[in-house]
Amino acid sequence: MVIQRYPHTATISYHTPGTFNTVGAYAEGTLVTISISCNIQPNNSRYIITESGDMIGYSYFITAPFFSDVDNVPKDAKLEFFDKEHVLLHLFPYQNHVEMKV
Repeated sequence: MVIQRYPHTATISYHTPGTFNTVGAYAEGTLVTISISCNIQPNNSRYIITESGDMIGYSYFITAPFFSDVDNVPKDAKLEFFDKEHVLLHLFPYQNHVEMKV
């Protein structure tokens, strides 16, 4: 039996910032979607402590291999897995992998 390190698949989606063209009309940013293989584990009563000291509970702890656009993913990106869409609360890139909390 082979154990898979990243047995799940998730999709990260976010919009790039919009811009104003030379006439002054607003042009919306483009939708970026990134499909990743990952390991999704349910949370068991752990919290994220914000800069203001608030405690925010999160539902899932996700690890994934490092992907190239990790530095461009904004804090309010959407992460879709198990046919549900979640808001990304925390994304921390390490040298070889990425940790996320939703």
